[in-house]
Amino acid sequence: MSERPRRRTLARGSVAEAAEACLAAIREREPGLRAFAHLDDDAVRRAARQLDAAPAEGLPLRGVPIGVKDLIDTADAPTEYGSPVYRGHRPSSDAAVVRALRAAGALLVGKTVTTEFALFQAGPTRNPLDPLRTPGGSSSGSAAAVAAGLLPVALGTQTAGSITRPASFCGIVGFKPTFGTLDREGVLPVSGTLDTVGLLARDVEHAVEVFRVLRGDPRREPEAPPPPLQNPRLGFVRPPEWLQAEQYTRDGIERLKQRLRYRGIDAVDVELPESFAGLAAAQNTVMEYEAARNLGPRCEGHGELVSARLVALLRRGASIPEPDYRDALDLASGCRRELDGLFSGVDALAVPAVLGEAPPATEGTGDPIFCRAWTLLGCPTVSLPLLTGPSGLPVGVQLVGRLHDDDRLLAVAAHLMQGARPATLMRE
Repeated sequence: MSERPRRRTLARGSVAEAAEACLAAIREREPGLRAFAHLDDDAVRRAARQLDAAPAEGLPLRGVPIGVKDLIDTADAPTEYGSPVYRGHRPSSDAAVVRALRAAGALLVGKTVTTEFALFQAGPTRNPLDPLRTPGGSSSGSAAAVAAGLLPVALGTQTAGSITRPASFCGIVGFKPTFGTLDREGVLPVSGTLDTVGLLARDVEHAVEVFRVLRGDPRREPEAPPPPLQNPRLGFVRPPEWLQAEQYTRDGIERLKQRLRYRGIDAVDVELPESFAGLAAAQNTVMEYEAARNLGPRCEGHGELVSARLVALLRRGASIPEPDYRDALDLASGCRRELDGLFSGVDALAVPAVLGEAPPATEGTGDPIFCRAWTLLGCPTVSLPLLTGPSGLPVGVQLVGRLHDDDRLLAVAAHLMQGARPATLMRE
């Protein structure tokens, strides 16, 4: 392992010079990393020169390099959704979040690899910590580029665990806001009930900076962040799937609880309502039912360009009876009404983010089991690289916040990361 690369923020000084440094780093690492689906060096240089020529006032993200997941439309670059069905596809306009980033002065540095239609068929991206292991999915390229030190932040999306899982496997911060907080216009729909735009970031501070711009007026300086929490109260939860986690993950979370208590953080045990036991299965029902109806028509007539895994998922989704789908939605609605009681007395919940370290790439992109329930409920979540597995690779811990209380969740995350040993050490 080499030393952790420096964060490359371009918010001050010459954007053009910093852009050259960023592009040079990408050229060095990209052949072995394969994080980018599309990268146009000349377009990045032109954008950097334009930012240098523009007044800095009113550009809160001036020159900050950001990657855009290839599920999100860009008018000046191909958007292929991780599928050869859309090879060379050029949208007519930018997605809403892309427009907001441009208006805030961000330097958009390429399209990052997504799995096929943001589901489970892996793309070519390698985990920068161990190239034989998966970077996770579906926001594979965004996570890998950030973990490799090529970008401070990148856009991702989550339908099951597509931000949380790659953030955990690559040892970075993965933030999924409350469902519906960030505009999805121009993002390929997989599941209207679940799809959420979020961020992969080197640290919580970068996630906060970009999130505040994306949810507000990008032409204005973002509001001052709230003061840090002095004594957060964290509820540790054992979800119904707890025993599916690796023993070292379960032991690590128990040790984390003790370390936090030693730091003066109030870490308590919280029990989930019994009704939550069916949420993971319900999320899968909703996802496959809606994916079949959103993606099925896009794949018709392109059988040779669609993976067998996606074909199987679409067939399962098409065969789900509507009453089963409605029952899954009803379960989510009922559990959502229990959230106020669940969060009573705590600032956030702590649960596993993943089963363990990133599995071998030959085994797929990993299991989103610990993300499914919270994605279905729409809660904001943030994955933090707080644990290390037996191979020295990161294992994320997932913090869950109240609906629409994203700021508090991010404040808790920042507090927990104070003094944490960075997990993003590069393996050459």
